[in-house]
Amino acid sequence: MTHAERHRIQEIATFLIKHAHQLDYPRNDVRGERDAETWRLTWEEAKDLLERGGRLQFDCSQSSTQIFRWAKVGDPNGLDYKHAGYTGTMLAHLRDHYTDPRRADVGALVVFGPGTGEHVAVVIARDHRHGDPALFSHGAQYTAGPIRLSVERLYHHRPVTFLSVAGL
Repeated sequence: MTHAERHRIQEIATFLIKHAHQLDYPRNDVRGERDAETWRLTWEEAKDLLERGGRLQFDCSQSSTQIFRWAKVGDPNGLDYKHAGYTGTMLAHLRDHYTDPRRADVGALVVFGPGTGEHVAVVIARDHRHGDPALFSHGAQYTAGPIRLSVERLYHHRPVTFLSVAGL
């Protein structure tokens, strides 16, 4: 992944964070037509919609996947964007897993919880010195971050697994 692609991921995530009050989370964590409507939007359409006061709806894995799609980088699910994203698929597709947060660069995915994971977030600012990167994290209604890894860890089960996106 190039520096320009990482920067684009950071720009999109930061814009979404500024509009967090317009980001809905699927009721009872069940995707529906509103999520499908968000999935069909281009970045330009989504940005325009938010700037006009509109709303987007997606869950954590869909929002993370959507950021990558809008940034025009490889699909972290390995499905050429034929699906809106799933944390377990990201874990299976992105084979370079690590646990040291000091290695995490912008765009790295952070999966919380065992098995197929319970939540995924995107690193938007690295912290190679202290290992407490800032994250885009859409895990509930009106939330997106920025939130530090140390704070996000308080809300989720262990383990915390980082997924390298360098090869996308």
